[in-house]
Amino acid sequence: MNTLPAYEPPADETQLLLKWIRRARESQMSHYDMADLLSARDRQLGWLVTALSTFVGTAVFASLSAAAVSPALRIFVGLVSVTAAVSSALQTFLKYAQRAEKHRSAGARYGAVRRRLEAVFAGDPDARDGHYLSAIREELDRLAEDSPNVPPRVFYRTQRTLSANRASGRAA
Repeated sequence: MNTLPAYEPPADETQLLLKWIRRARESQMSHYDMADLLSARDRQLGWLVTALSTFVGTAVFASLSAAAVSPALRIFVGLVSVTAAVSSALQTFLKYAQRAEKHRSAGARYGAVRRRLEAVFAGDPDARDGHYLSAIREELDRLAEDSPNVPPRVFYRTQRTLSANRASGRAA
């Protein structure tokens, strides 16, 4: 059975900042990963729609000039035509491109918050106004509310990638 480690709240401001930086980085990267995944799906479905539509158009044109077209060929062209229409409808319905853009935007916003947190952590006096923790917490809360959901499998994969990169010394 998979058990989670016990939650330990941060004991001081430094631990809080480090925890927020880690979470912002994980969220940033998981939104970028999700955007890449949705963009790839959009391209794949787009290629399928294009190929099927091209085939159907060519087959219909060829059948107009052929005197005797077999019933099997007519059924095949009809099935491919229906598949092209369904694929096109799915492409419109699933809105992969629009969803990918929302994830890219969320990733960019998490990146901006992460950079601000890193500036605070590094001691940048310009990043530490009177209520910087409250302002950052409010921004993180807004982002969590406004951002599209990242499926757990994508988020956990991103966490594993970031952990592996940390262990090997690579930046991500």
